[in-house]
Parts: sequence; C-alpha cells; structure tokens
Amino acid sequence: MNDAASTGWNLRRAIRLTARGLRRRCPNCGSGDLFRSWLRTRPHCRGCGLLLDRGESDFFIGAYTVNFVTAELLLVAFLALIAGVTWPDVPWSFIYYGGIALMVIAPIAFFPFSRTLWLAIDLAFRPATAAEFAPRAAVEPAGRPPPDGHGSAASAGDVVRRATTGA
Repeated sequence: MNDAASTGWNLRRAIRLTARGLRRRCPNCGSGDLFRSWLRTRPHCRGCGLLLDRGESDFFIGAYTVNFVTAELLLVAFLALIAGVTWPDVPWSFIYYGGIALMVIAPIAFFPFSRTLWLAIDLAFRPATAAEFAPRAAVEPAGRPPPDGHGSAASAGDVVRRATTGA
C-alpha cells in the first residue's frame, strides 16, 4: 500500500505549508505574528501555539542551509544575468563588488523566510505532535479573545493544541 494516507505525506498539505512559510506565516495555522524583529523569532506561534524550535538543538541548521542555498543561487543568477547582458564587455569590477554586496544583503533579507520555509518543510515530513505546542495560557495573552479564524487558513487537521492544565 503506497498511498498518501499510509505514508503521512500529503502533497496539498505540503503546498499549503510551503506557501504559508514563504509568506513568513506559521505553516501550521497561517498566523503571521512569528517574529519579534527581522532577525528574532518568538518562541511559539501566537495563533496555534506551535513551538517554533521543534525540540532539537540543531533544528534550524536546515533553515541556515535553505538561506545559504538561496543566496548562492541568487549570486549565480546575478553573475549570469550581468555577464549575458553585457557580453563581450563584461564589467568584472561591478560583478565582483556587486556579488560581494549581494552575498551580504541576500542572507539577511531572506533570513525570516528561510526560518518559516524550513519549518514548513519539516512539518510536511514530520507533522507536529501535541507535545510541540505551548499551553493555551502562553498562546493567548490575558484580555485577548481566542483566534476566531479570520485571516488565517487554519483547518481542524492543522491546528493541534495541547490540553491546558489548571487554566
């Protein structure tokens, strides 16, 4: 038996998770409040409570790899485009200094996208378990009503919460 149900892999779900990750949203529920700043993530999603670090000390090495590969592909595209457009009088100094600038700017610009994209890829292959969600009290600050689904594309199968104790 080799269908998606037996393997846990679902192409539509993977596409949905990836699309959310590319928009810097929580891949699990679609909530967009995952970052404190451009370079700092929150510990968990404020929409569904998914812990953004999946419990492994080296979890975000995958995000680093996605960021690195993206920056390298941008560099290759930059080199090919400039060389192709200006051939045979290629401005080598421009390519040299432009490439350096690109390699400094691109990883910083793509950083938050690489974090959410890597989380989406990981969730596509390893769906979240109940232990990977923050308690409801940590997710919903006092005085804020629970999310009602407006603005998020969450489905019942995507959002899993750990039962709260004593709340």
